[in-house]
This record gives sequence, C-alpha cells and structure tokens, in this order.
Amino acid sequence: MHKLTLSEIQEIELDNLLTIDRLCQKLGLVYYLAYGTLLGAVRHQDFIPWDDDTDIWMPRRDYEQLIRYCEQNCPAPYKLCTRKNSRDFPYGLARFSNLDYEFVSTNPAEQFAAGVFTDIYPLDENGASYSVARWLYRRCKWANIAYYAYAANWPRNFASKAAQRLYQGAIHCLFGDQFAQAVDGKIQRMIFSKTKNGCQHVGVPAWPDGGVHLLKKEYFGAGQYADFAGCSLRIPAKPGPILREYYGDYQELPPAWARYPHHDYKIYPKA
Repeated sequence: MHKLTLSEIQEIELDNLLTIDRLCQKLGLVYYLAYGTLLGAVRHQDFIPWDDDTDIWMPRRDYEQLIRYCEQNCPAPYKLCTRKNSRDFPYGLARFSNLDYEFVSTNPAEQFAAGVFTDIYPLDENGASYSVARWLYRRCKWANIAYYAYAANWPRNFASKAAQRLYQGAIHCLFGDQFAQAVDGKIQRMIFSKTKNGCQHVGVPAWPDGGVHLLKKEYFGAGQYADFAGCSLRIPAKPGPILREYYGDYQELPPAWARYPHHDYKIYPKA
C-alpha cells in the first residue's frame, strides 16, 4: 500500500482548508488559520515546508454552529469528529477529517479514524489577566485528563487494561454515555465563571495543551484573506502579535536539524 508523501498530505490538507472556507462562507462563520498553518501563511505564503498538519481557530459561537451543521450536512468524504460523536476521540477540539484516507499512528492513544485532518480549536474568552488564564488552564487541563484517561487507548498490558476498565465502569455508572457532554459542560461553566463580566482577551482554555496564552480580541477581529499555497484563506487581522506570543521571532527559520515533521503517523489511501 502506498504511503502518502509529505507533499501529498499537504495537498489534501489544503483541500480540507478550502472546503472549510467554503462552508464558513456559506454559513456566515468566521475562522482563522492557526499555529503553524498561520506561521506558514505569514512567513512562506504556503505551508511550512516540513509541516504535516493544519490548524484553524474559530470563535466559540461559530465553532459550535459548524459542529451542529456538520452533524447532518457534512459533505462526503468528510467528517467533523468530536469526542461527542467519536467514542475513541479523546481531544477537546474538533477534527475535520477526509475519510478517504487511513490514519495510522504509533501513539497508542491515537487509535481512531482520522484520515487526513485539520484540527479546529475553539476560541473562548480567557480572563482579564495571566493569573486567571493560568487558573483556567489548570482546571480545564484536569477535566480533559479525566476524559483522556477514559477514552484513549492505552498500551494494553493486563494492569493498565484492568485499571481503565474499572475507571470506564465507574464513569458509565455516574454519567451513562454522556461523559463527553459532562466534561465539555464543566469546562464551559469554568470558563464562564471567570469571564461572565466580559474581557478583551481570548485563547484556547478548553484544550490548553499549548500552554497559557492571553491574546487581545483586536488581534483577531473579522480577519483578512491572505495568500496560502496559491489560494486565499482567512488569517487574523493582526497576525504579528499572535505569532510573537507563540514563536518569538517568527520570521527566523529554525536550525536545519529542527526542520522535520513533528507527528509520528502515516497516511494511506483506503483500498
């Protein structure tokens, strides 16, 4: 079976992004290229040459609306995966997946159907200070760990398998099949408790694996379209301060030894 090359993966990921862009334009929703995908747009007007995934941000309201729409209307061969609709998907974000392809990971926790995917991160208000953002980061992280331990596929020795089954049994007694909804609801209540009076900063407290970041709303705004791989895709209104927050001097290339894909998976066309 032919394993996709990096350039082939990037070509399919670009199609993902263009499909998301069309859906968002149709529904009047806002998205922005995020993380390394945004860095590629600004620094290379293309993918970072060695990047093997794509990411976008969506304001929470737009994020939830896209999920609701895709529950019934997602065009083939795509699926918008969340932990509410995909039992083994352990992450607190959404994954827009082209399921014409098979995703094979060496990470035992990532044994689920993903295809060639784009990760979608919800942007929420994130508190008025770093101390509040840190509080949200820690509390949301522990809530996500509780779900990750429940849903992820761990290395299957007898002890870990038995421990996870006991944990899953206890969770099922408490929540039935609504544990994903319970965790996501708890996270949203925690965020609201710290932002109910409004604030001028946003971040991704609901899935804070990127650390604590406090970004001004004005950096995002309505966004703007920018060149990306010969196409036009939406980026934040002021990408510079966002990229400096995550990457420091983002225009400087990393050393040659660091220019390689950072995810340990393979992609194959389905037979």
